[in-house]
Formats: sequence, structure tokens, C-alpha cells
Amino acid sequence: MGVASFALRVKGQERRLYTRRELYVGIRRDWAKGSRLFFASKTDADVLIGAGIFEKTVELGEMDEQEKELCLQNNWYGKIVFERVERFLPPIKIQDTPLAATRPALLHGLEITKEQAGEIDRLVASRMVS
Repeated sequence: MGVASFALRVKGQERRLYTRRELYVGIRRDWAKGSRLFFASKTDADVLIGAGIFEKTVELGEMDEQEKELCLQNNWYGKIVFERVERFLPPIKIQDTPLAATRPALLHGLEITKEQAGEIDRLVASRMVS
């Protein structure tokens, strides 16, 4: 059995995501090293802006006081650190993906099948990897 994939909303964290390969999170899922997370964002429409390979989760107890306070203010339990992240250029409209039938409110934390992930990958015109 392969490692699962998920969708996550990244509202307001795009810069941190692509420069530091980190994302603060408030939901827990069964992600494991090697899990693939697709990043959803809302511009004019819901889009997938990229994906990342999960490396580890950093819990509140492992953070410095400033970072811990930021997490507590935003109701985040910790942050995900990625082995690698990629930006989709251009972003892919979710309505054009296998996730189109999913209600937007249910995208955050949604588990994505291997087949859906493959279909999304085929829609990516180009990617910038960091």
C-alpha cells in the first residue's frame, strides 16, 4: 500500500510554504513521511497552486516561544515541514480536476486517491521545485 495524498488550504501562508518549506496546520490527518499534500488556495476561483512531500510535523512543545504563540493565536497545533515543494505554473482550477465535485468547504484535509493524484499531475503544465 502506498502513502496517502491530501489536499490542504494554504490561505496566507504561500510565502512561508515556498521559501521555508513549512506550513502551519490546525487539522490532523494520517500523513506519514512521503505523503503528498496538494495545496489549495482561493483567488478568483478555487485552485491548486502546488504540492509538497511530507517530511515531519513539529509540535508546539518543539517550537520557540514566538512561534508557539503564533500557533496558539491561530488555533494551529503545529507545522508541517516538507522534503520538497513544487509550485504549479499556472495554478490548476479545481473545477478542472477530479476534485471538482467536492464541496469547497470539504477540500481542507481531504484524502486524495492515487488515481486522482495522477490525474492532477497530468494537468500540471509546469512546476517550479524548491
